[in-house]
Amino acid sequence: MAASVGTVVHNSVEDLCNLDLQTMSEGESDWLPGMAKDVLDGHWRAEKQKFNNTPRHPRWKPEQIKKAQDGLIGALNILLAKARMPQSSLSEVEVGTWRKVQGIVLGNEDTLVSECGKLMGRLDLLIKDQKAGEAEAWIVADLKTGKPPERELNEKVNRQLRLYRDLIIQKNTDHPPIHAEGWYSANQTVHRAKGPSILQEAYDAWERMRPSREPLPATPSEMACSFCEWKAWCPSWWVAMKDGDLAPGGMFRDEVVKLVRFDRESGAALFERAPPVGVDGDVAGSEHRFGAILKGHALEKMRELEPVDSNTVLYLGSARLDGKIMHLGDWSEILLWEPLLNSLMD
Repeated sequence: MAASVGTVVHNSVEDLCNLDLQTMSEGESDWLPGMAKDVLDGHWRAEKQKFNNTPRHPRWKPEQIKKAQDGLIGALNILLAKARMPQSSLSEVEVGTWRKVQGIVLGNEDTLVSECGKLMGRLDLLIKDQKAGEAEAWIVADLKTGKPPERELNEKVNRQLRLYRDLIIQKNTDHPPIHAEGWYSANQTVHRAKGPSILQEAYDAWERMRPSREPLPATPSEMACSFCEWKAWCPSWWVAMKDGDLAPGGMFRDEVVKLVRFDRESGAALFERAPPVGVDGDVAGSEHRFGAILKGHALEKMRELEPVDSNTVLYLGSARLDGKIMHLGDWSEILLWEPLLNSLMD
């Protein structure tokens, strides 16, 4: 849901920066709030449709539109400030003022690609930072709708912004000074990324991730595995869980199981945990069984997998634990347990 809110805000800023205002008079005011609302509402409806059409998704939260509205207002206020416009409410922004804002925008939602084609980034805004009409610098702006930093940008965001900055420098040999900034719409603060070029580190990382016949060495850890979407294909993760190197998770857990019983009408199921045998993805049976209630996407997926028997091994992703019963729904994943031990390269 947080990603959807961010997408709505980003797309709305893009559309407002690209508005055709030729039919409007220079001094017209009280137009921007209504225009911003119409643009945001349109993207909200489109994002909701994409969200609900995604096979694996949580509940759509309509109340989050308030966060999207506040985020858009915050982003527009930052953009007005960067254009050196006097601080005022959006209703007071005249068409001529917004044309000046559009005049400092050099790039908007552009794809950045390195000269070799190995590195890519998605640019939110590239703007001129100017005084008296003279270009003094370029600002690579990345719009952030999440929680603002208390002091400085964290390391990951700092690297991200420097990568965007360095890709633009690489493609523009004749450029003024370039700065990269994170614009946090929640509290309308701006944080500049500082540090040397990150391109060589990025190239080195690309080389380490080059497709190979042998998989990358597994490095199970809480940080590496918590949000990893490849656990269903990684036997090392399941071994680390069994050995106690990784915590099982709190309310939401991932499991490798065998199906004992399943009622396709009610969605009630009984699973048996399947502990790993060795490090090659083989599993065994156990005496540990637990009940589960399947709804929504999880129920549909289980019905698609039928018929399954007691020898079929399944991966359950994001199962919500409530007492002794697990619940799987639209937010969950059910896949056949088929660990990848070799590359799929020819």
